Amino acid sequence: MTSDSYTRRVHHVMDHVRRNLAGDLSLETLARQAHFSPFHFHRIFKVVAGETVAQYTRRCRLERAAYLMMAAPSRMLGSIALEVGFSSQSDLSRSFRREYGLPPSTWDRKTALHGQPIPQPLPGVEISADAPPQAVVRRHPACRLAYVRVREPFVTDALQQGYQVLVEWLEQRGVAWRDLQVLGLSWDNYETTPLHKVRFDIGFVVSSPLQPDGEVGIQSLPAVEAVDVHVDGSLPLIAQAWDYLYEQWLPRSRYEPDDMPGIKRFRVRPDVLQWSRWNVDCSIAIRPLRP
Repeated sequence: MTSDSYTRRVHHVMDHVRRNLAGDLSLETLARQAHFSPFHFHRIFKVVAGETVAQYTRRCRLERAAYLMMAAPSRMLGSIALEVGFSSQSDLSRSFRREYGLPPSTWDRKTALHGQPIPQPLPGVEISADAPPQAVVRRHPACRLAYVRVREPFVTDALQQGYQVLVEWLEQRGVAWRDLQVLGLSWDNYETTPLHKVRFDIGFVVSSPLQPDGEVGIQSLPAVEAVDVHVDGSLPLIAQAWDYLYEQWLPRSRYEPDDMPGIKRFRVRPDVLQWSRWNVDCSIAIRPLRP
């Protein structure tokens, strides 16, 4: 069992890695981010994250590369390799093949890479190519998020439990949480990430100077340009909205996904709808397409 302080510090480093894949991610640099010595940090990170710093860094780089390959199919592998922190295209290809068992040049960019079945949503209304959802490009302001990190949100009721922890935490601090916007952050793509390593942050946008404590962390999200699709209905509709954005809208657009998590921007809090219906904007931060 690790302390909440240790867990928060490791989560901070995990987020730092995701946002700085092409930067210096040496053990010494990341240990400084967590305020541990490299000797101790190596062991603490493995206990909290379930993998070593090197394994996590390599996995993040490969998953980001696969994400860009799926969402920006016109991107050259060499360009993607350098963006995510590999020294060359051949370096990416070697690591990709070692991790997934095939070279990136032969991957169809659709089949799940981790060898586990992808969670299938319950049957829902199909999104017709003749009447696709309305995608809107808009600007979202920077914000500060009080959040709880949930593991395996697809296979457990951990999302509701994490939400309740967050609500109680805010109530103890006198925060009127019912008036705040709820965001859900998908850091991992279940098509490239083993399901037991998928992470999801559920949080409230806060303006008061709250500090992280217990299971609750604080993170700042930058202002972004994003493409949003509104969904009001069942979980299968949300899955279909994401599929539409990645498989149809993005490849046909002049954009590619920016290095940010996919975000569910709740129009109505999930507890108000008793977790049985979802009124959200599925939102992907975007940037101009690179060569």
